[in-house]
Amino acid sequence: MSKIHVIIPAAGSGSRTGQETPKQFARIGNKTIIEYIEGIFSRVHLIDSISIALHPNEKFISSGSFQFSKKTNILYCGGESRAQTVLNTLFEIGEGKDDDWILVHDAARIGITESIVNKFIMEISVDKVGGIVAFPVPDTVKRVNKRLEVITTEEREFLWLAQTPQMFKCNVLKKAIQSFNGCPTDEAEAIEATGLKPKIFKGSALNFKITYPEDLLRAQSAIQLINQGII
Repeated sequence: MSKIHVIIPAAGSGSRTGQETPKQFARIGNKTIIEYIEGIFSRVHLIDSISIALHPNEKFISSGSFQFSKKTNILYCGGESRAQTVLNTLFEIGEGKDDDWILVHDAARIGITESIVNKFIMEISVDKVGGIVAFPVPDTVKRVNKRLEVITTEEREFLWLAQTPQMFKCNVLKKAIQSFNGCPTDEAEAIEATGLKPKIFKGSALNFKITYPEDLLRAQSAIQLINQGII
C-alpha cells in the first residue's frame, strides 16, 4: 500500500512581508507559522512522514525551541527555488518511495485544516494523476497590457486559485520537475507540462498564502475562525 509523505518547503526569505524574520518563523499567538502548519499535518493519521526543507544556512530552527512531532524530519536541502527545494527533498527522503504519494504544502499557508487534508487525501488518492487544493476565483478578473490598460474581462467560471497541498506520486513528480523547461511556480505546473491533468479539490478562502505584512493580521483572524469551528 502506498504511503503518504508531506514536504513543506521552507527555504525562502519571505522578504515581501517586511519582517526581519522569515515569515515561516513569524509568531502568531504562541506558535510560529511553521509549527502551526506542521501540527496540522502531524495530526492527520493518514500521513506517514513530514519533511520540513530549510535553507542550508538556516539558523532559526537550531537557535529556537521548536515543537515538532516524531514523524517530522528537518532537512537542510533548500535550493534557489521552491521547485529545486522540493526536488532536493525528494532525493533526500530516499529510495523505495517512487509509488508513494507526496503532498507539498506551502510554509506560509496557515489556513489549512485537518478536515480539508483528510478529505483531500481520500479523494485524490484514488485519482490516477493526483491533484491540488484550490478555490474558485471570487472577483472579476481583468487582463491588461503592458501599459496597464484593460484588454478584456476574463470568464471566471473556469478560473481557480491554486493553493496547497498538492499531491502527486513521488516518481511522477520527480520526473516532472526534472524535465520542466524553466522553473515551475508550483508542482501542478510541472505535472501539467507532461500532459497530465491534475484534479481540483475545493479548499477554503482562509487557505491563502501569507505574502504581505497585512496577511499576518488576516492569518490571526483565520486561525480564530478555524478554532471556533466556523469552517
